[in-house]
Amino acid sequence: MSAVFRRPGAEARADGHPAGGQRRRRLLPRRPAWRLPESREDRLALYALVALLVAGALLRLLFVFAWRPAFFGWPDAASYIEVSQGAGGTVMGNSELFGNPLRPAGYPLFLRALHGIAPSLVFVIIFQHVLGLASAALLYSAVARTGAPRLLGLVPAAIVALGGDFMFVEHAPISETLFIFLVALGLYAAVRSQEGESLRWPAACGLALALAATVRVVAVPLLGAVGLALLLGTHAPLRRRVTTLAVAGAGALALLGTYYVIQERAVGHTGLSPNGVWNVYGRVAPFADCSKFTPPAGTEPLCETTPRSQRPFTHLYTFNWYYSPGVRFFGNPHTASAEQTDQVAAFTWAVIVGQPLDYAEEVGAGLLRYVAPDSFRGYGGGPSYHDLVNRVLFHRRFQREGRAVARRHYGDAGRFSADRGLLDVLRTYESGTRIQGPLFVVLALLSLAAPFVTRGRVRGAALLFALAGWTLLVTPVATVEFSARTGLPGLGPLGAAAALGGWRVVATVRARRRPRAVGGRLAGPV
Repeated sequence: MSAVFRRPGAEARADGHPAGGQRRRRLLPRRPAWRLPESREDRLALYALVALLVAGALLRLLFVFAWRPAFFGWPDAASYIEVSQGAGGTVMGNSELFGNPLRPAGYPLFLRALHGIAPSLVFVIIFQHVLGLASAALLYSAVARTGAPRLLGLVPAAIVALGGDFMFVEHAPISETLFIFLVALGLYAAVRSQEGESLRWPAACGLALALAATVRVVAVPLLGAVGLALLLGTHAPLRRRVTTLAVAGAGALALLGTYYVIQERAVGHTGLSPNGVWNVYGRVAPFADCSKFTPPAGTEPLCETTPRSQRPFTHLYTFNWYYSPGVRFFGNPHTASAEQTDQVAAFTWAVIVGQPLDYAEEVGAGLLRYVAPDSFRGYGGGPSYHDLVNRVLFHRRFQREGRAVARRHYGDAGRFSADRGLLDVLRTYESGTRIQGPLFVVLALLSLAAPFVTRGRVRGAALLFALAGWTLLVTPVATVEFSARTGLPGLGPLGAAAALGGWRVVATVRARRRPRAVGGRLAGPV
């Protein structure tokens, strides 16, 4: 053993080993957790990650100067703040936290926790910007743990850290930023779980994804997708894979069970989104044709003869009395009784079962909006990226209402300032960082190929990222509509899978082009 690692005064035996055996080995210094990677390539990847995060931090700082305190144009912002500060001082005694029948209580709880630290809306926004950078670092770390080149982790990290759309959403008190962070944390823990070294990682994975489900309901199918990857993504003995899955499931159930117990005591019922089926009704009502199926008894008033091209979009069917027969006859998502919601649910599932091809067409066309967000609007009226950063987040009426609500709870909410010129610069930057068009097509194809072209541990991670990314991209479109806002959480995992797939595709192409050695000489033209 080298004297460099020997304690002063330690004597060596004749064979070169330190005296004292096992006792002496405990005195050896541990390798610092912060030590730089040994290989030049890994150090380069780490330096590049730091550069990405610094650039992302500087861009986010510009947002703070461009618009204070926050964007309120999405009406959910005012609702989240109001719910988070509802009457009652404790979670157990506050029904307001669970009062919205369409949304879970996770994000309002998050706002309440930050309010307890500092009643500042600027603090909330800065904290969310930090979470955005932390999400990028977690996705990088998840890819780096797969055994693939660490440089590949820069792809999902750059998507999240430098993506203008992510920054615009982080600057609003809405749930996406927290959700993206919890998903990234869950995926990192899932990659560590695939290593099979400790059961704490599957437990952490289950807890993180269950927390994500209390923020956005789309994490519920994500739990299933990640569970499938944990079960099928490694060549470990079946018993160990089942144990890993069971521990992750136990962690998720423990947290969701606690959530349900608190919710039951607060409002007398359970459910992450008790009336969420109204969103699905809004998805299918634009093409529902009762001549193709038999509507359940009592739901006949929901049948329409208006041509598909003349019907409104999803959100109008979900909330608008004038356009929606569901709202006219069965109330609305916020006032409908359990029986009325059951009637709407029965009709909704009858449409999907009775018109599966029509439903698939609607969802498929909605997914094409990831490629061309400003097209195919007839299959869902959700905002494109351009709509999000130029219109929706700056809706004048909702801006006024949001600021009015925020002023009641945050001392700095009334100190509004805006630099329109800087905001235009940030919008221009955002337009150049969108994941759409050919770029999305390339990422999509590589992510789908990744589980088939990779091997070993990398394949398990590729399957994990691909399943997670596509679950987060498809579920919102299948249950509500395409929206630039709800599509963002899937882009990071999609980029991680695409990076792994692209790496192996390039390696395969290079291997096939490399001249083969024949009899000690290179084959092919000289």
